[in-house]
Amino acid sequence: PNNRTGTVTGAAELHEFMARVPPGVLVVLDEAYLEFVDDPDASGGLEFLRRYPNVCLLRTFSKAHGLAGLRVGYAVASEPVAAALRKTAVPFGVSALAQAAAIASLAARDSMRHRVADLRTERTRLLAALRDQGWPIPDSQANFGWLRLGTASESFSDRCAEKGLLVRAYAGDGVRITIADRPANDRIIAVLKNLRHDDDLTANFAVRRHAMVQA
Repeated sequence: PNNRTGTVTGAAELHEFMARVPPGVLVVLDEAYLEFVDDPDASGGLEFLRRYPNVCLLRTFSKAHGLAGLRVGYAVASEPVAAALRKTAVPFGVSALAQAAAIASLAARDSMRHRVADLRTERTRLLAALRDQGWPIPDSQANFGWLRLGTASESFSDRCAEKGLLVRAYAGDGVRITIADRPANDRIIAVLKNLRHDDDLTANFAVRRHAMVQA
């Protein structure tokens, strides 16, 4: 899934793209949010790696595995690409603690899958509730939702902060809202329902939404 929006590229789209890329050009697929995907039409990295030797996959333990503070992940690539990566890797780039945590997390994959399944359920519920309120949220395959609010993004973030809710604003573009557990998501739903009645914010949002429709 794309960082910020949570949207995915379909397999057919990616095959079409790869057909236009020269075989000597490396294509890197960042699959940081792979575990959260349940869209059957989403592109699968390993499938493309087997077909296109110029593809390299990047994966991380920071998201679904919950090891963000340890900064550990890995690449999956053809042997020539992997050999080049090893030559340029920073020595001791992953600590012994991070390695041990990653191995332990792989051994507990069933627990991770249960957490991800719960998040997917909450993602469906949260996004549906916000759409019912009138917020323009695209389908997300990640662990967050995206509000494309344009110039109203920072104002929206400030209003959320006043209500004790932390969201991540990207100035002039939109706001990313992390999907949490049910009580936290209920709080998000309640706060955003009230914000839809904020006259100043609604005016800016309405202008931006009109511009999107015009485009």
